[in-house]
Amino acid sequence: MRLTLRDFTPADEPEVLRLFADCDDWFQAATGHPSGPGDVQSLFYALPEGAVDEQKHLLVAEAQGMIGFVDLVLDHPRKGHASIGFFLVPKDLRRWGIGREMVRAVTERYPAITHFHVRLDDFQPGQEFLKAMGFALNGQRAVLEIAPRSDGR
Repeated sequence: MRLTLRDFTPADEPEVLRLFADCDDWFQAATGHPSGPGDVQSLFYALPEGAVDEQKHLLVAEAQGMIGFVDLVLDHPRKGHASIGFFLVPKDLRRWGIGREMVRAVTERYPAITHFHVRLDDFQPGQEFLKAMGFALNGQRAVLEIAPRSDGR
């Protein structure tokens, strides 16, 4: 499957809210409550310590409709690294390789990324995904070093 990754726009909000509802298991594990209408707007303000608004990117994954969402902060915690708030894929589309394709698409879109950082929560399917992708899990954090590209980056 080949998906496209594009910037979130305000017109996407209703569909993103539906996707969030399809990911309520993650919201319950990560936040302790189901997703709600304010969750999309709150993403714009959710930044890790030391990050600024300009580093934040909300991305929609599409392949015959919206199939995923990425919350990304570039150059955090340092230049060339990216902090991932989440990769969300609806329950009925999980384990089809969509998450792997989303990681590939992010690395293509942002070729300067050398490492991904993720804060771990109690969501077991997410931890299994991170392990399958090669993330090193260490306490409350997981890190993936991106293989150098043939052009030296």
